[in-house]
Amino acid sequence: MTPMPEAQDPAVQEPPAPDPAPLVPAALLAGPRGRRLCLELADLAAAAAATGPDRNDFHSAKFYASHGMDPGHGKSAVYYGPGAVACPPANPTAADVAALLDALPLPVLSEAALLQALAATVNSARYWQEPDGEDVLAASAPVRHALHRVAEHLLASPLAAWWTAPLNVAEQWTVTFVDEDPRPQVSAKRAVDTLAQWRLAIMAEETDAATQRPADPTANWSGEWWSRPPSGLTNSTRALGSRGPTGLWLVEDGFGQLEAVAQRLQAPDNLRIYEIDSPEAWAQLCREQSLEVTASKLHDWYRTTGRHGRWVIPDWALLKDKYDAVHLTMGGYLSTAGCEIPVDGTFSTVLAGWDPDATYWLRDVVPGAEAGQTWLQDQEGPAWKLQGSRRKSLTTPARSDWSWGHGDFRGQSVMALLGTGDELWQRVGADVLRWKVKTRSGFTVDTPGPVSEGERVNVTASFLGVKVVEPVEVVAVVAAADRVGFSYRTLPGHPVSGEEAFIVHRIGDEVYLTIRSLTRAAPQQPWRILFPVLLVFQKLVRRRYLRALR
Repeated sequence: MTPMPEAQDPAVQEPPAPDPAPLVPAALLAGPRGRRLCLELADLAAAAAATGPDRNDFHSAKFYASHGMDPGHGKSAVYYGPGAVACPPANPTAADVAALLDALPLPVLSEAALLQALAATVNSARYWQEPDGEDVLAASAPVRHALHRVAEHLLASPLAAWWTAPLNVAEQWTVTFVDEDPRPQVSAKRAVDTLAQWRLAIMAEETDAATQRPADPTANWSGEWWSRPPSGLTNSTRALGSRGPTGLWLVEDGFGQLEAVAQRLQAPDNLRIYEIDSPEAWAQLCREQSLEVTASKLHDWYRTTGRHGRWVIPDWALLKDKYDAVHLTMGGYLSTAGCEIPVDGTFSTVLAGWDPDATYWLRDVVPGAEAGQTWLQDQEGPAWKLQGSRRKSLTTPARSDWSWGHGDFRGQSVMALLGTGDELWQRVGADVLRWKVKTRSGFTVDTPGPVSEGERVNVTASFLGVKVVEPVEVVAVVAAADRVGFSYRTLPGHPVSGEEAFIVHRIGDEVYLTIRSLTRAAPQQPWRILFPVLLVFQKLVRRRYLRALR
């Protein structure tokens, strides 16, 4: 490896920390995330200005133009939806989109609209593939020029005033999503050990990649594309007033999480904080201490930046001796994430996989004294709302009507006639609340008594001689005159993520069993990769469910 500039001798007096880098329209539009944010805001402005059902010409032109620029799409496509046609009625260019953008009135920004645009911008970040069609469109010269007006309008809003502010140590919150693998909200492992193991792993991966991966950057190969500090470290964000921590809202490549626990952090005194507020600030970290990752990042970062060259990332294990924490400002994220950032004449770097406003702690920190807060995703919003200790049911067994439009879940509702008469109704009403749908379908339940809301049980499935424990929590129970049943959600460790409801109900003298389910892949391996197989198994089991109470 060509040596990087040597780190400064600690005995040499360092210059004072620079003032926060100003976030001006040119800096915002220099980053792919900043451009995407302005494009998202333009789309919201188009929706606000629309007078008919088709929103307006800008939205349609943006859609068709970006679709044609998306490297993941073919030359031909069929569009679905109300009024869709086999091919677009025109072939809008970037200049066409820019002209329509120039004509858009820009409304006063609201906090809700800005959060919506930010969440979409952050969630669309991809550092392991070519920029998608909307990123390509936003980077085109005509659209980028037209977005300058949107950027000026955005940065003039008081809602963006905190985007260049340094770390607010007194108001830091950790966020743990319940749908993810269980882990402590504040790392129980010593930061120094986490960093040492991370450094060894990075060096080992680079060695393996140099000998086992192709040198051609266009080869179909992928690896670890992120450059943030190791996930085993504690990370935190500020709070957005009553909307909760930033870490609830702004998550790269999010998994559609529905529940989270937020815990205030008790930050120590006399902290040494490094602020990443610009591409230059990120490059400077690499100049101070770096690790070469050319072989391991070569293919992913070539796809996302188009550069074929040598790459480095900050060496967090050594930077811990100089800094206690590293904070990525919102402005730093929007202007820096996803860019190819030159470090010197040989090396470049990419800031990837780091959520905006997140602070990674390179030293040990502890949670505050108060209890954690439970936040739930409101699917009608979407928005995060502070709740009690339990999540509301998404399958709503007490209601006869149900819509399964909940994020990226696969929804299904099936119903079977069980028979007629009061005797049958009394029997199945008691059976359904004792897990009989499960136990008569081949499962075992460690506490098969009458269900109660908030109860956590282990359901064991047996398939081809393999036993799998499925931890679940009952989230709703209904026991009405004509409707009895319950719903449960999966807990971390379950092979899938989602919710299921078993409901028996009467229509006249007829007695029915309804099964509702919301399913998506579990975040942990090996279940995530086995999700297609589990869907087949689920279909077979559902047939057993429908016969279980007869």
